[in-house]
Amino acid sequence: MNILTHIISGIILSLIINQFDKKRNFKEILILIISSNFIDLDHLLANPIYDTYRCSINFHPLHNLYMLPLYIMGIFWKKYCYFFVGIMLHLIIDWVDCLI
Repeated sequence: MNILTHIISGIILSLIINQFDKKRNFKEILILIISSNFIDLDHLLANPIYDTYRCSINFHPLHNLYMLPLYIMGIFWKKYCYFFVGIMLHLIIDWVDCLI
């Protein structure tokens, strides 16, 4: 899947979260979730940078399952919890992409 899929799913997730968390405004949630796509910067370390048939999970450093505990702990960091929710969504989408 491409970056557009990640961004669209981030917008949809932001809309859903906004229905349940009225304390934070939609724009703030959206920025945090969309900025979680910066996890893909680790693709710059690969050669080639993008390969359609390569599974990102456990190939790129920030997509490694060893990072998962850090991302899960980040969900409990109130100020940036939606950033880490976005990372988890990103990893789920990448995992589904590996299965397809």
